[in-house]
Amino acid sequence: MSIKVILADDHASLRKGFRALLESAGDFEILCETGSGGEAVARARELEPDIVVMDVAMPGINGIDATRQIIAGATPVHVLALSGHNDGIFIRQMLEAGARGYLLKDVAATELVAAVQAVAEGRIYVSPSVVDTLTYSFLSTMRELQSSREKQQQLLDEIRVQNQELERQNAELERFTYSVSHDLKTPLVTIRGFIGLLQRDLAAGDDEAIATDIDKITRATDNMARQLDELLELSRVGRVVSTPITIDLDEMVAEVLDLFRETIATRGIRIEIPRSMPAVSGDAGRIFEIYQNLIGNAIKFGRDGVESCIAIGAERDGDRVTCFVRDNGIGIETRYLQRIFNLFERLDAEIDGTGIGLALVKRIVEFHDGRIWAESAGPGEGTAFWFTLPAAAEDA
Repeated sequence: MSIKVILADDHASLRKGFRALLESAGDFEILCETGSGGEAVARARELEPDIVVMDVAMPGINGIDATRQIIAGATPVHVLALSGHNDGIFIRQMLEAGARGYLLKDVAATELVAAVQAVAEGRIYVSPSVVDTLTYSFLSTMRELQSSREKQQQLLDEIRVQNQELERQNAELERFTYSVSHDLKTPLVTIRGFIGLLQRDLAAGDDEAIATDIDKITRATDNMARQLDELLELSRVGRVVSTPITIDLDEMVAEVLDLFRETIATRGIRIEIPRSMPAVSGDAGRIFEIYQNLIGNAIKFGRDGVESCIAIGAERDGDRVTCFVRDNGIGIETRYLQRIFNLFERLDAEIDGTGIGLALVKRIVEFHDGRIWAESAGPGEGTAFWFTLPAAAEDA
């Protein structure tokens, strides 16, 4: 007997994708789709499904309240929560409302069928990363209960500091939420569209079109994988910490330039570096990423018909070292000099990139208690990136 399902999500394109996943798996009957919490409750009472796949954020009645009303109905109905938020508050509220599972949208493509099957059979299903969130919340609570008053006060002080930092980053977080929902959905929309074309071209036996469809799907998946990898790298800054060491900037810059050796030689790019730069102290892997991103951008954004020149240098100033990477490339309008460090900010959509690189560089510099800024006289006038790092002990 097939499992009867109601799909409740306010994004029609996502509902369509979920329907396709379940129908392709077999043993599932989609009774209806709905885009509001109130309608989901009404349809659940009318159609008596085995399971309702419920988006947490719904217009009208939200997914949490809708779940409570569905569970309270005369006929038992299981609810699988579906959300883009791996947030302890949302998870707890949905499970307390009676949901039997919690599935993240970003893994729905691989986990939806198993999740619906499990919940429909009366078992509990949560995404592995959700388990991590719940485990972390539980362990945090245990630590708080076991801590002394002195430890609790220290924790409260730390929370106050974190809250101040969170307030400062509010604008960035709002942009992050919008950008992730928009930019990471773009490859999915592309993939979904070309899957439809691929099905059509397969039916028509058009080999050339089939090859084009597969190439487009591959490019979209590669782009999403790169975005996710860079977002993961961004999230790790400050959490995955290496012991600070003394770093010879002359050696590090030489290693980075060696990565771009072929491109530099092919394009005839001129590199200017002083004989000696002061040593710095920090996480060598992260500081390597700073130079790799900035030098890579300087190479990427050169001007056509103009010999590219990239200058790299550093000067000690007390217990800090001020570093720079300067080019004579396409330059940046003054009004964009702050925006370029925002997540997913891309001034030219035609140039390959994810818009995460400079946000990552800024996070790394700030993790080293430094600051970073850009200078440019405008389009066609080149760009200089300046950033500060701790000086090594012997150079401080």
